[in-house]
This record gives sequence, structure tokens and C-alpha cells, in this order.
Amino acid sequence: MVPKGRHLDRVKPVFQQENTERMNRTYRHHMGMAARLGCLATVLLAAGCAATPATWMVPYSINPTHAAAVTPIKPTGHKVLRLATVSTTQWLATQNYQYRLLYQDPQRLLVYRDARWVGTPAAMLQNQLQQQLQNSGQWRAVLSASSSGAASWVLQVHLNRFVVRFSTPTSGTAVIAGTATLLSNANSQVVAQQHFQYSAPLVQASAAGGAAAMAIATTHFVSAVRHWTAAVVQ
Repeated sequence: MVPKGRHLDRVKPVFQQENTERMNRTYRHHMGMAARLGCLATVLLAAGCAATPATWMVPYSINPTHAAAVTPIKPTGHKVLRLATVSTTQWLATQNYQYRLLYQDPQRLLVYRDARWVGTPAAMLQNQLQQQLQNSGQWRAVLSASSSGAASWVLQVHLNRFVVRFSTPTSGTAVIAGTATLLSNANSQVVAQQHFQYSAPLVQASAAGGAAAMAIATTHFVSAVRHWTAAVVQ
């Protein structure tokens, strides 16, 4: 018969080994579950982020809605004009579609969340001016700011207002304003300067209505600058 003490000495390590192995298996099981749950959470989070759609912003331009085909007039002028890059104020150096609610807070400038301009107001005005001046036939050539070649005159335009203003929830106007300066390229002296401002009523109180009204106001603005420039040079 085996003595009691020796029996306990041999059995005790066996139980300790079994308990250790059981604890290790339990630990590995829980760690594996935690890792799998972490990976699943990461995948679900990534899927959720990918499924969140970005806000679509409708792009608007100031091109006339029903513009007729323009046939360039054969140049009859003998002078060359350079159109400098249109400058603007800091708050207009953006593609944000900005508006004011005059009936609520006339000093606060707001921005549409689902609408924007196709370019900055200055860039859009630059394009309109360049096209109208070139098609007028009043100049032998109209150079852009980056074009090479000598010009007799330089036209600078500074845009300081380009905003849709709602006077009531159902009515408003689009306003564009700026200053045109004509310089002699020979000595960089200012020949003349004129401020222009035009507005057009909104047919409907919406982003689309504001863009259509802004296109009309811009057409008048560009036409006035074009005629003034030609009159000064003559």
C-alpha cells in the first residue's frame, strides 16, 4: 500500500498541469474571440463610412440660359487690348454660392449647402469679359493676362459684389458690382476708371432662380464695361 504522503505528492502536479492547460486554452479562446470581434467592428465601420454618400452640390454658371449663337464681328479696330486677371475681395475668392436674407439678417452672409458655382465669381466674369471683348470687333486683338504680345491698353476689373439677396421668402435680386480701370500700356498711367453695378430680379426664390438672375445681371455688367472701354479709347 502506498503511503498517503507519497500519493499526494504524485497527484498534485498532475492537477496543476491540467489546470494550467485549461486556463491557457480559455485565454487563447477569449483572445481569439476578441480579435475576431475587433476585425468585424473595423470592417463594419469601414463599410458604414463607405456607404455614407457625399452631399451633392449642383453646379451653377452665369452663362445666359438661352444664349443665341454669337457670330464674331470682323475686327475694325486697330488697337490691341489686354484684359488683366479679374481681381476680387477675399470673401468672393471661393466657389461657394453665397446669399443674404435681407428680411431676417441682412448683414449675415449665408452659403447654400447643396449648390455651388462652377468657378469663382472672378473666374466666371473673366471668361465672360474675354469672350465679349473678342467678339465685339472693336479691337484688333484682345489678349489675356498670360498671352504674349504687345498691347496698347490694359483693362483691369475688380469685382467687389456678387451675391443673391432675398428681400422676402419668395422674392429677391442678384447683384454684381465692380470697378473697371483702363491703363495705357506705354506708361502704366490710369486713363479712366468707372464703377458698375447691375441687378436682376429672381423669377423664383431658389438657387436656380438666383443663378438665372445673376446671368442676366452679369450680361449687363459685361456689356457696360465693353462699351465704356471702347468709348474711352476712341
